[in-house]
Parts: sequence; C-alpha cells; structure tokens
Amino acid sequence: MAGRTIQIYLPNGDPKGIRKASLATDKIEVIQLPRTIFTENKKIVSFSGIYILVDTLRTEKPQIYIGKGNVDSRVSSHENKKDFWNILFAVKLIDNSGFNETHCRYLEYYFINKAKELKLADTSENAQTPKEPKLSEIVLSELEHYIGVIEILLSTLGLKCFQKSDSEKEKELFYCKGNSGNIGIGEYTEDGFLLHKGAICRKNIWKGTTNICRRNELVENKILVEKNGFYVLTEDTMFSSVSTAASIVLARSANGWTEWKNKDGKTLDSLKRK
Repeated sequence: MAGRTIQIYLPNGDPKGIRKASLATDKIEVIQLPRTIFTENKKIVSFSGIYILVDTLRTEKPQIYIGKGNVDSRVSSHENKKDFWNILFAVKLIDNSGFNETHCRYLEYYFINKAKELKLADTSENAQTPKEPKLSEIVLSELEHYIGVIEILLSTLGLKCFQKSDSEKEKELFYCKGNSGNIGIGEYTEDGFLLHKGAICRKNIWKGTTNICRRNELVENKILVEKNGFYVLTEDTMFSSVSTAASIVLARSANGWTEWKNKDGKTLDSLKRK
C-alpha cells in the first residue's frame, strides 16, 4: 500500500475535543465530536453525509449506530432516543455539492453491511439492514474510492471496526491448550489477540481465579455457549490482552505470552517480544 499523509486538525486545540481528519490529496473529511460538547458545536456537522455513533473506543468491540442525512438534525434527534453513545464520527465530502441522497444511501448500506460482516462492533442498534441502491458504474467507482479513504481515516481516529487487521499478511496461528480437552486457536494482531470462533473453553473456573468479568460478559451475550460440558466461542472475538484471551480458554489466571504457542511449540513471548 502506498504511503499517505493524514492531517488531523484540532479546532479548539484540545486533543480530547473536536478532531478533523483528512488526506492532504483527497476530498473526504471525518469529524470526531464528543457527545459532551455536541450541542454547542453541532453547526460543524450541519451537512448531508453519514455518521456513526459510538459508545467508546476503549473496548475490543464498541457499540455503534450508523445513520445518514443531515448530521446535525439527525444526531440531535438521537439525543433523547439513544443513550448508549458518547462519540460522534461524521463523514463529510469537501465539495460544493457534498454527498447527495443516493451517495448517503449507498454509504449507509455499505458500512452497516461491513460492520455486520466483520463482527468487530456491536451493531444491534442497526436492527435492519438497508438494501443496496442501484448506482451507475461511474458513481459506484467514485464512492468506492471515497470508502477506502473513509476507512483509513476512521481507523486513524481509533474506530477500527471496518478494517480487518493484517488482512494482507499470512496468518500465523497460535494455540492454547488445557488438560481438560479445552483448546483455543487465534492470531496476534496489531489490535490485540483475535480468538477464533469454535474455541473450546473450560467451563468450571479454577479455584482462586479472579477478574472474570470479561468471561461473564461473553456468557451473558451468548458469545460463549455451553456445549458438551464446555463453553464454545460462537464468533471471532478480539481481546486487548493476550492473557485475557488465554484465561478465557483455560478458565484460570494465565500468562498469555507463554500459554499461546505456534505449531512448532514456540511461545508468543519468544516470537514477538525477544
């Protein structure tokens, strides 16, 4: 992939406030706006485009909602209807005409489908998936270019649920095994440890084990389901900590750097840290 220069502008000089990201050679701008200052700054998103409401960027699987239209008025309408979100991302076409209704419909369709396909975000707020609009080859080609830029800018600002990590690299698999027949397979990525769907996890927690909140959360959300005396992972799941991923499989406190091993028995620690 060719190198890119990304500009991030802070209108208020506050890195925790409004952030505007763009490529120096392109017409797309992504605006990141905290909910706490949305009301007094909503004029900067008074344009037609797509927007994404996000609960937090400090989790492996953020909750999101994707919408389209006049961002100012649409998000204002969500203030009393959607409680979950804390961050707004708004996508703007820096052009006299901006995005038209057809553009917005396609972008909404694309990003909702992409998020649901990758399963790197909780998309339950988008209960219905829109149908794909019919577009001419010329318009579709232009939007595909814009989509590539949007994904790069969103990822740069911290929202990484539209790009699968290390997609162009050969996958190096790591294995974690327990004495009870439990086994997990996954990948070490730039975003954390991706535990693959189908992992067989010990059900009974070892005595003295603490900090099992993430495991309880997975069980409650039916991502870990009981089967034949074990818990089985029903979808690929990202963990920020390699040790948390190992503890899910082993049902005990674990050092993921030594528990995860490749097919030759070499630990994650020896391959990635030494």
